[in-house]
Amino acid sequence: MASVSVIIVNYNVKHYIEQCLNSLLRSVPDAQIIVVDNNSKDGSVEYLRERFPMVNLIANSENVGFGRANNMALQYAESRYVLFLNPDTVVAERTIPYCVEYMDSHPDIGSAGVRMLYGDGRFAFESRRALPTPKVAFWHMTGLGRLFPKSRVFARYHMTYEDPMRDCDIDVVSGAFMFVRKSVLDRVGGFDEAFFMYGEDIDLSYRILMHGYKNRYLPVPIIHYKGESTIKTTYRYAKVFYDAMMIFYNKHFRRSSRFLTPFVKIAVGLKKIGTFLGQNLFYRHRMSADYSQRSLFIGRKEMFPNVVALAGKSSYLKDVSFVEGSKNIHADINVDNIQAVIFDIEVFSFDTLLDWINDMACSGRRITMGLYSSKTGRLITETEVL
Repeated sequence: MASVSVIIVNYNVKHYIEQCLNSLLRSVPDAQIIVVDNNSKDGSVEYLRERFPMVNLIANSENVGFGRANNMALQYAESRYVLFLNPDTVVAERTIPYCVEYMDSHPDIGSAGVRMLYGDGRFAFESRRALPTPKVAFWHMTGLGRLFPKSRVFARYHMTYEDPMRDCDIDVVSGAFMFVRKSVLDRVGGFDEAFFMYGEDIDLSYRILMHGYKNRYLPVPIIHYKGESTIKTTYRYAKVFYDAMMIFYNKHFRRSSRFLTPFVKIAVGLKKIGTFLGQNLFYRHRMSADYSQRSLFIGRKEMFPNVVALAGKSSYLKDVSFVEGSKNIHADINVDNIQAVIFDIEVFSFDTLLDWINDMACSGRRITMGLYSSKTGRLITETEVL
């Protein structure tokens, strides 16, 4: 029996989930993989059935939401660990084996999250979160956490005072990569289906804590493209996201903080409107700005013409140059005047690539990473599938 059952909920991101599954099979080739498709309109079901016959695929006739879809798959999970994984992720080869080894040696840990990186290597703050109690959420919503990132009071929400390269106890594990002991799920239950999307990971993390287990942050990497299956410029996105926060508050804190309820509702309502306006302003700025990026392809020489042809369809990948693939990319790559680096994933391990993009970000370089696969014929970045 496999040590890990991986559950992925897919919605209209067939090329991202294909890349996710390919990285997953490198990390744990013997994993039980269950994909639930929430009535995608991009041909995901047929696409996945053809390319990944080893995957257990559940095809829903409607979008039943994130929590319910995960629960549908959970009843078929057979392994001692369950990984809830977003489709817009790339997993390093060492990541899941490390989680298994760590959890095996720490029986008090109920759930673990990992070091999530954006497509340019920046650390995703939602990798580590505290429980959004009214007090913690207040300091976060006022912006004091950003002003004082080393404060254990003001910056509690994202725990920015902790070193991303060290493991630590956390309250909330992100649903993008939520590694849970199956025996714990059997005891506390799966996701609360009152949450359609967002907030259900906070609720499950809290219930794990309430049953006497710990949640742990582990500094092994994944790439998370951050919501490629979500249209964030719609009011519905803002409404669903912040309504989930109210569901969590009403479920766990309303009785003990009744006098705060009117203020919480006002704050969440204002944040909902502010997020909608902010996302749209950012989107318009992004569409009007010039994001042309000089690009470098590192890989096999015979693949270079294919990459140039794909980059020609991009909104921002320009002037692609070439360097022969090498295992020692830290020493051999000169990225002066380069804004995007495209890697041949048949040449490099994901371990190597994720460490490289993280090192670039830590050194102050913001470089877009593109992943090219000759097997799929696709070039994928954080914002484009070519």
